[in-house]
Amino acid sequence: MSDPFSWSMLLRLGAGLLLVLGLFVLMLRALKQVRPGTARGAIHVVSSLALSPRERLLLVQVGKQQLLLGSSPQGLSCLHLLPEAVDTIAAPPEGFPAWLRRAKATHASDTEAR
Repeated sequence: MSDPFSWSMLLRLGAGLLLVLGLFVLMLRALKQVRPGTARGAIHVVSSLALSPRERLLLVQVGKQQLLLGSSPQGLSCLHLLPEAVDTIAAPPEGFPAWLRRAKATHASDTEAR
């Protein structure tokens, strides 16, 4: 009878544990890639905004209509029915890098003017 605490048994146990943990991490990454709104069906989430850890605003497309929904621990509520679709491919808000470039350009033009 083999010793249950032999090196070969411990190595097999460690390799099995690493395999299971690796599969778990891969599945989590795969699930992270699948997000609501990526599948184009009759109903999909166009955009989402977190208001707090447990509350969100959801812009949902149903056919050609868009609904603004509030999601909270108490449930979903329709906040507004939009008369026309909102364009979500608008330019992103200006961030810090753009502000820094503009500030550098302004500073450089002020320095040249002196």
